[in-house]
Amino acid sequence: MAVGVSGIGDLRQFRLNRRESQEKFWGRFGVTQSSGSRFETGLSIPAPVAILLKLYASGKLSDGDLQG
Repeated sequence: MAVGVSGIGDLRQFRLNRRESQEKFWGRFGVTQSSGSRFETGLSIPAPVAILLKLYASGKLSDGDLQG
C-alpha cells in the first residue's frame, strides 16, 4: 500500500531546508536516491516510509533513531 505524506508539504523543499542531498536524506529512511527523487515528484510513498517521514517531520524520531 502506498500513500501520500500529508502534513509535510513539499518533500523536496523539506529536504532542501535541511540542506541535504537526496542520497543522504532518503537513505535515512532506507530509500534509494532514485526512489526518493520519484517521491519528491509525486510518486506515492510506501506506507512504512510515509509513517517514518511523518514521525521524523514531527520531531518524534531523530537522525539517531533512524540510523541502521
